[in-house]
Amino acid sequence: MRRERAQTVLNLFHEHLSVLPTRDHQLHRQRRSVLSRFFSQQNVRRLAPVINDTLAHLFDRMEGWATTGKPFSLNAAYRAATKDIIQDYALGEGTKCLDMEDCNAAFFETLNSERLTHVTGHFHWFTVAMTKLPPKVIVALSPHIVAFMNFINDLTAKIEEIRSSKDDAEGRTIFHEILRSDIPTEEKSTPRLVDEAMVLAIAGADTTANTLVALTYHVLSTPSIFARLRKELESVMPYPDQPPDPKALDQLPFLNALIEETLRLYPSATHRQDRVAPDDDLIFQYPAGRRLTIPAGTMVGMTAPIVNRHTAWYANPDVFDPDRYLNDPKLMRRHLTFSKGMRQCLGMNLAYQELQTFTAGMFRKYSVFDGTLQQQKGPTLELFETGIEDVKTYADYVTPGLRPGSQGVRIRVRHPE
Repeated sequence: MRRERAQTVLNLFHEHLSVLPTRDHQLHRQRRSVLSRFFSQQNVRRLAPVINDTLAHLFDRMEGWATTGKPFSLNAAYRAATKDIIQDYALGEGTKCLDMEDCNAAFFETLNSERLTHVTGHFHWFTVAMTKLPPKVIVALSPHIVAFMNFINDLTAKIEEIRSSKDDAEGRTIFHEILRSDIPTEEKSTPRLVDEAMVLAIAGADTTANTLVALTYHVLSTPSIFARLRKELESVMPYPDQPPDPKALDQLPFLNALIEETLRLYPSATHRQDRVAPDDDLIFQYPAGRRLTIPAGTMVGMTAPIVNRHTAWYANPDVFDPDRYLNDPKLMRRHLTFSKGMRQCLGMNLAYQELQTFTAGMFRKYSVFDGTLQQQKGPTLELFETGIEDVKTYADYVTPGLRPGSQGVRIRVRHPE
């Protein structure tokens, strides 16, 4: 059964050569197969040292911010950390966002151009016109785009560097392996690999970071959730600074229920997940017996924020309730957050491991500030001028859009006096 992407979605990318917007079923299958083995659970497990090192790097930055007494943006911190992980895996060592004073805020600001996605999807001429503008004009219209253009230039240079060393036995990145593989030569062109690297870097950073932000907010704002999580973590992490073991974290029911509920209620892909069946009609059978026929070639789609609140599966769907998975384990991974089928999210295993590791490490090291600093032992985290409205999805920009004026989730690190 062939399944393709809809034209309105392809319009967003405009001649993009990565696997994500590949329309043709067979070409998508070929491109995905090259990447999929790198994101198997077995290979992702080997990334544990990189993930743990990045978490330790994040803690170092947090302790630095603590000395100022000022709050910091959790959105920026998590985005920087997750981008560092995927870029290290895909391309090898490079400039780390966590090393930058502002966590590379200028680059992530360019992602706000996603606000135009609904325009570019339906009015393709707008996308084409923008690509024809001279770089100086584009920069004048959107000054932040400079950071993105530098990002693309850096990716191009890195791909060429890897190409020149692809036979080096020390090369262990995703793109070393792609260039060594026996895929067609045109699939190894620099423009195509740059497009692939760009999607990996952005999708691998923004999505998981959004989930971590929402999860951290709920733990910090609900002491009972923190208490249950901390007790469970202590059973496999006796020491606060102990690196989390992925296999041990797999066995923690409340941790994984907490992650699952965050993924359900705060999906990082809010756009309509499209499919086109080019060859066959789709037949839908209603429970009452009525049949619905969707003609071949018709675009169909489902949206995770809606499906993930289906009352047939989730009682009180707007309530954040990790216990629903402990009471009914069949609900685990039923949500549409990572999509389904042949175009399911490639990095799902990596996302789960990052979510487990960062959540476990963060809340084994830090407690929730309760207003009595003198009585608390060890460092604490405190929400700063942050409410649920700074977490909720306000609009769909392919990824979740926050309400106008929101600064996201901000926290402050405190130490006993």
